[in-house]
Order: sequence, then C-alpha cells, then structure tokens
Amino acid sequence: MDVKEIIKQAAEQEDKAYKFYTNALKLVKDAASKVWIKELAEEELKHKEMLENFDASKIKKFKPEKIQDLHITEYLVDKDITEVKDFQDVLIVAMKKEQKSYNFYVSMAKSADNADIKKLCKILAQEELKHKHRLELYYDDIVFRED
Repeated sequence: MDVKEIIKQAAEQEDKAYKFYTNALKLVKDAASKVWIKELAEEELKHKEMLENFDASKIKKFKPEKIQDLHITEYLVDKDITEVKDFQDVLIVAMKKEQKSYNFYVSMAKSADNADIKKLCKILAQEELKHKHRLELYYDDIVFRED
C-alpha cells in the first residue's frame, strides 16, 4: 500500500464510524447521550474530511505525543452492533472499534518498509488512541459512577 491508499482506507474507516454514531442515535433515548453521540459523529466526519485533504508533506513534521491508555476497553466484553440497547452499549462498541483501529495501524507501522508509510500509520494510530482515550474517560466518569 502507498500513502494515498492508506489515507483513503483511513477516511473510509472514519466514514464507517460516523455512520455507526448516526445509527446509534436511534438506539439511545437519553437526551444528554444523544448530544454526546452527535458530537462524536461530527468529530468522525471532521477526521474524514481532514484525511481527504491530507497534505503528505506533513508526515515528516509529525512528532508523537504521549497519550495515556486507561485500558478499560480491554476488560469489557465485545458487543455486536445488533446488541446495542443503550448509551453504555454504544460506548463499549465505540471503544472496541477504536481499539481495533489502533491495533491495525500499529501493526501496519511495524510491518511497513517505507518511512513515510510507517510514520503515517503512527499518526493514524495516535488519532485512534486519542478517540479511545476520550471514550474511556467518559465511560469511567459516567458509567462507572452509575454502577
């Protein structure tokens, strides 16, 4: 794969995430949860647009930042989209999706021979980890507090 193909595939993943959140709006009844899910959907749409307009020259300037991984996702049972009944389920499915995307880009970075592709995959992995971190923080603040 070249840089353009990876960016195209990443943009498609962001579009799938956007569609997941917009579909999840139909499953959640709580107004505050709907607002948060709409924000997540809009964020995924912005990421897709950013990827579609990505300037490959920025790859060389990338400096990774340290993102804390709470590892909450690893202890949750994966759910199928058909099992989603409430906001907690939406968060679990979303966190698992972000974890899978992160793992995919990390493995791509490890196997890439091309330095630009390796760096691009690290950028994309970092973005997925940011999403996962945000979801885990929210899950920790809201769901764990309620249990």
